[in-house]
Amino acid sequence: MKAKLRPEDVHSKQLSWLCIKPMLVSVRGRDMAAKTEIYRKLHEGQQALFLFYSYHNHTKSMAEFYWFSAYNIIEIKSWNGIKKGMHFFHLDEMVTVLDQIEILITDKNRVDEVWREVLPTDLEKDPILLQRTEALYAAYQTVTQVAIAHMNEIILQNQEMYLEIE
Repeated sequence: MKAKLRPEDVHSKQLSWLCIKPMLVSVRGRDMAAKTEIYRKLHEGQQALFLFYSYHNHTKSMAEFYWFSAYNIIEIKSWNGIKKGMHFFHLDEMVTVLDQIEILITDKNRVDEVWREVLPTDLEKDPILLQRTEALYAAYQTVTQVAIAHMNEIILQNQEMYLEIE
């Protein structure tokens, strides 16, 4: 399963997104079984992109970043898969930031083995949580730009695995 791209898209700064967009769009709004079915049809690099962008595309604000990080860690348990994908692309700085996010979410929201309900409004009620989240959000935004550029480069070097030119 490969994305079909126009020749001019091959050198886009959004190359990695364009290579997984058709797969993610095809499961948007569908249940977890449908998402898992598509995911399993992908090779390891595509799986890494799938999980990264399914998370990253929901981090446009700090509240969304906080809540969706918790959702991936607690509810859908895809966090380790996201980190594994970043390891696949040798993005150690990104893995470090993801580890820090996981620590933040776990410290705030887990007591023993029980998770409390996480709400985007948690940030408004807890100034220390807000401060820690702001710092991690800034770090995430910085490493994400480097990560995307690196993933784009890997894809350029291995086009036959990720894309077909229309």
